[in-house]
Amino acid sequence: MTNADQVRGPRRPATIGAGYLHHCTPAHQKYFEHLMEIDAPVDMIEYLAAHFATDPDFIGEINAATAGLPSTLHSYEYMLGSVEEPPADTVQRLQRMAEVSNCRWIGEHVGMVGTRDTYSGTFMQPLGTDEQTQVFIDNLRAANEASPYPLIVENQPMLFNQIGPRTMCQQVADIAVGADAGILLSLSNLVISNDYHPVDWDSELSRIPLDHVWQVHLPLPNEKELAEPEYARFRENEKWVFSALESLFKDKDFRPAAVILEIEASGTPSRPSPKRTKERLEWIRDLMGSRAAEEEAVR
Repeated sequence: MTNADQVRGPRRPATIGAGYLHHCTPAHQKYFEHLMEIDAPVDMIEYLAAHFATDPDFIGEINAATAGLPSTLHSYEYMLGSVEEPPADTVQRLQRMAEVSNCRWIGEHVGMVGTRDTYSGTFMQPLGTDEQTQVFIDNLRAANEASPYPLIVENQPMLFNQIGPRTMCQQVADIAVGADAGILLSLSNLVISNDYHPVDWDSELSRIPLDHVWQVHLPLPNEKELAEPEYARFRENEKWVFSALESLFKDKDFRPAAVILEIEASGTPSRPSPKRTKERLEWIRDLMGSRAAEEEAVR
């Protein structure tokens, strides 16, 4: 039985642990090595599919250089919100990346990036209509039926206006439930969205069916830059994010397989120090361990 077979379908995979978003750059490789030197508990790595667009096999080399850890692939190329199917060679490339990188699942945004012939250059806000939501559901079901690696859906970062009948997270919830799929709950995207349009983070979070959450994204800015006045709002963002995650772990339905720290696009220009990342990885592990201990006590 392959890794993909073990997690296929709506059933959440077993707990993997804590990890971070690893970019395909020499600086990130050195960062990983620093984390290993200080015994940081990295259980999983997330890779950006776009970094391997011209050489999908290269992700296998990167995974080997990151200790062959279990991975997840961060993608937007399945075009789940489009009436057009993604090009066959795009799907083949993504599947090849997953195959050579110890990938457990593929995360796809509930957002629009254009059509197969026209790329917008950014995520466009999904409309939240019944028709569009059904397109997402149908495409996600079809993609999961064809893929040996489960696809899960992520709440997108840009809400420019409340257009359709569904809020950002309500549409994610309806898609995941309708397609019987997992959710990548991005607390990072929730706080980022406030830069474009006011968002009630707690209200949005309450719309997520926690029993569908497989993975969580957390921003982790650089601690020195975070103290500077121009990044004051990111300090407030971080307080809410940490508090929200602690609260989520108190809910019996919340059992994500992995929590991933976003250490690059996290609100400050620089990555956090390896020491800070280690501390947060340990904190996440403690939260996961507390939940596991509670479940074992019940059994």
